[in-house]
Amino acid sequence: MARQQFIVAGAMKADLLKDLNSAVEKAIREGKGLEEFRKDFAAIVRKNGWTGWTGEGSVAGEAWRTKVIYQTNMATSYAAGRYKQLTDPDFLQLRPYWRYVHADGVMYPRPVHAAWGTMRLTLRYDHPFWKTHFPPNGWGCHCYVNPVDGPRSGDATEPPAGWNARNDLGGLPGIDKGFDYAPGASVVDELRDFVAAKVKTLPESLGIALENEAVQVLGKRVFVEAKTVREAADWAVKNNLVDFADYSGIKVEVANSWNKSLFEHLQEFPALRPNQKFTGTCQAQNARWRELEIERYINAIRARNPQLPPDYDFRSVAERFVKARKVDNRYAHSWAQPNVSGIAVNKKWGNDVSAFEAALLRDVRGEFHPIGCDTIRSVVDHELAHQLDDLIGLHIDTEVISLYKEVRAKGIRKEVSGYADKNIHEFIAECWAEALNSPSPRAYAARIASIIRQRYADKFSA
Repeated sequence: MARQQFIVAGAMKADLLKDLNSAVEKAIREGKGLEEFRKDFAAIVRKNGWTGWTGEGSVAGEAWRTKVIYQTNMATSYAAGRYKQLTDPDFLQLRPYWRYVHADGVMYPRPVHAAWGTMRLTLRYDHPFWKTHFPPNGWGCHCYVNPVDGPRSGDATEPPAGWNARNDLGGLPGIDKGFDYAPGASVVDELRDFVAAKVKTLPESLGIALENEAVQVLGKRVFVEAKTVREAADWAVKNNLVDFADYSGIKVEVANSWNKSLFEHLQEFPALRPNQKFTGTCQAQNARWRELEIERYINAIRARNPQLPPDYDFRSVAERFVKARKVDNRYAHSWAQPNVSGIAVNKKWGNDVSAFEAALLRDVRGEFHPIGCDTIRSVVDHELAHQLDDLIGLHIDTEVISLYKEVRAKGIRKEVSGYADKNIHEFIAECWAEALNSPSPRAYAARIASIIRQRYADKFSA
């Protein structure tokens, strides 16, 4: 049981936590339960000098205190195991949504918890709500989540307004102090972060071995930030994100944002992988396309003109016909060209992170791009939405078309963004970027994200 999964009312000293943690684990391991824990409790608090706690000095008080400590940590331990089960990749393919179920005592129900249950709050497993609201959400809370394949009629698909608004003390509505995390999730995240940081300090062979071991333990591969753009390109290829990568001429922060988004998209949507022939800069993508086209043209000339001598200058002829492509002022693009298909960033923007981020911030403030999309990562997510669109035909989906017509009639700039008004493809991409980058995605972004995941599951779940 990880330290952050062990919560003791009023007990904040590390040694005390450690000893109480060991006592609970011993009771569970030996199958003796609460009574065994109570035998060790008095000695532990004396050893660690814990005094002044509620209930101290009376039989009834100590019985209450030990019950609170034991049951809370049993519930938290169970929740951690449940979280691990629910986030298993195979399980998520079938039931990627969680519904909040209120189960506090009938005599003292928490009104906020009861409201979440009454509204049948049903959100995707990766919604930010679950990072802080995965139950238990307080002392004696018995609420839990039920996994489902998707929302049903009458389910609330967005948490109530203000659910993530912290008060002056840092607390959240309906969450007791110390319970604003998902048991099991924080442990995995910390281990994943630790592995990612450690890999960067190891020789390549040892780093690969550690990554492979992490896959076995955590159930997922680990994203590792690169120190240089060359390392970022090599990492993308070695970890099977793309066939070819070239980040030369941009900052490593941009390359890492590109790799991370691509990495996470391929974990969720592995069917995108065949289309990732290239990632890097638009300029390098164009140059690679031209070189491949020149080679193809040379081979075609040779095949059609066998009488030409071996020293004939085939390349000069090919270069005259295969013109270099120019890059405009856009931030990035997704290109479906068969030999270099993939997403790429404009070197002009990728080489100046401050200017890039400042431009994105201006776009968001001017409602040209959606709320939350003022980061480089949001640009990558936008481009990958175009690939998802191509993969599952979102632009010809009747529900998506209906939503696009509806939002244009309502005022698409206010509901999504100005750029979303360009065409249905950009509407889809803007909604997806907002869904992934805004802490509270709006209605159209949330709906499009839900459709994307559902259509992908319908097409590839088998």
